[in-house]
Amino acid sequence: MRRRTSLAAAAALGTAWALTACGIPTNNAPEVVSDAPTDFDSSSGANPTEYKPTTVAEETVENFLMAASGDPDSRDDRLNNFTVSGDSRFSEPSEGIRLVAALDVTVSDTSDIHAVMVQVTGAVVGNYLEDGSVRMNSTPGEYDETFTLQREDISEVWKMNTLPVQVALDYDHFTGTYEQAPMYFQAGPAELLVPDLRWIYKELDAETRQRLLFEWLFQRPGDFASVSARNAIPTDTVGRISEDDGFEVDLSPSESIDDDTAQAIAAQIVWTLSISGRFTLTTDGDVRVEGDAAHWRNWNAIPQDLPETAYFIAEDTVWEYSADQLVTQDSDEHPWVGYQVDGLRQVAVGRTGNVAAVVAASGGDTLLTGANTSTMREVAGLGGTLADPQWLEAGTVLVIDDGVPTLVTPSSGATQPLGMGEDVTAMALAADGRRLAYVEGGFAWVAPLGLDADQNLTVGTPRRIGPDIENVADVAWSSENYLWVAGERADEQLFRVAIDNSRTVPQEGTGTFLPITQIAANPAEPTRENADRGEPVIIVANSTLWRVYTSGPDEIRNGDQPVGGTAPFTVLSIL
Repeated sequence: MRRRTSLAAAAALGTAWALTACGIPTNNAPEVVSDAPTDFDSSSGANPTEYKPTTVAEETVENFLMAASGDPDSRDDRLNNFTVSGDSRFSEPSEGIRLVAALDVTVSDTSDIHAVMVQVTGAVVGNYLEDGSVRMNSTPGEYDETFTLQREDISEVWKMNTLPVQVALDYDHFTGTYEQAPMYFQAGPAELLVPDLRWIYKELDAETRQRLLFEWLFQRPGDFASVSARNAIPTDTVGRISEDDGFEVDLSPSESIDDDTAQAIAAQIVWTLSISGRFTLTTDGDVRVEGDAAHWRNWNAIPQDLPETAYFIAEDTVWEYSADQLVTQDSDEHPWVGYQVDGLRQVAVGRTGNVAAVVAASGGDTLLTGANTSTMREVAGLGGTLADPQWLEAGTVLVIDDGVPTLVTPSSGATQPLGMGEDVTAMALAADGRRLAYVEGGFAWVAPLGLDADQNLTVGTPRRIGPDIENVADVAWSSENYLWVAGERADEQLFRVAIDNSRTVPQEGTGTFLPITQIAANPAEPTRENADRGEPVIIVANSTLWRVYTSGPDEIRNGDQPVGGTAPFTVLSIL
């Protein structure tokens, strides 16, 4: 129940831009300061799909509700292809684009064969904002708009003379044509990045794509991410990109930048722009940082090349499910495998191999911790039902104590409620340690975590994940921007949900499956383009372990016998 990391490998795009950078957003767009080459090696489409009016009224309106997708700078031009005047005014980009689901288009003929009225109804489920983020509505709003179309001749295409001013986009079209493009910001003073989920049109040419990513990166993090991270790039900094000798960014900062800040800025740029190969950061022409982009790989908390290995509890013992799909309680490589203690219920292993275990004893639950399984000792001060231990860092464990997430310092025995949740039943800490997914009241939630000036942990406002998913049993991180949610929606019970709720992907093969009670997973490798799931994904159903593939669950077997077990977990370490 943790994940995060990787350096995006993609083509280094040769573009020269000047831009206004800011920790606080401004209205100034980047300015092109030299001709940008067009021979980019990019997966983005050079010839994006065009949505235009046709001779069919219904189709014309449907195309209009897709035409806002694409380069935001030419949005109104594309929309005006549908209007009679050709110069209609639409809502400001700062107002965002309404995302409308469940569209229903009804055409009403008039006595004039050259005019029709088209009514469109649906549900406004969210808003696509100018910075690439999506703000979903807690309750969908009503969409009910009337379009009046006309044409000069029956052979001509329909044009609109009455239409809504507020720009809207077909939500199904949005989910199919926009892809993840997270911004990465520094988590306090640490060498750590936290992603801030954004979405970008897939078919943009590489020049436009990079321009947008730069505009977004040089703004502040969104409200949710800003609890955990800040922009290392100073306000009002001007920057330029070139590719004359590797990928180079030159900044003219509005304030002095120390060496640590320069490293953080480099990490943000490398990760956000998916840079590979040689990278150089200069300020006013002076080299501040240079090296291969892989140098900043570890600023993301998900280790590279995680093995497809998971662990679980059976017969009071830790067992291993290996990448070779073998089940064992003996391992020379992983010393926690084979750990046995009466009443063992759950185990968590930190990055350095430190172990935390919840054990059921006659006097109640106890938490045992140690640098390894040979040095385990009980932590005092916890008196309730314990569940889901997580290593926040080497010296701190997060555990549920009678429904309350509680911070524990084993070395001192100090305990402190985290400050959120009163009836939490399960939780999963993101690999970056800055976001906590949890289950409370039968719903899934994610809360941002941060550090104050005294390095005390702070908690931001939680966000419910999968608002239409109920009776949630467990959660796990599917990728750095997606959660696995085991719950109920109609006849489905396992989902990958983007943490901004803009995407919900039901898992194939689980609709009529046995009730799922627990889940654990490795996160997706962030350098994989648009990845939203890692391997393995392990669930518990009817006290039996299953591995979930893209096609559905497959029973884990030891020889010819199904494997019984509980409390599956993964370890974010390649040791």
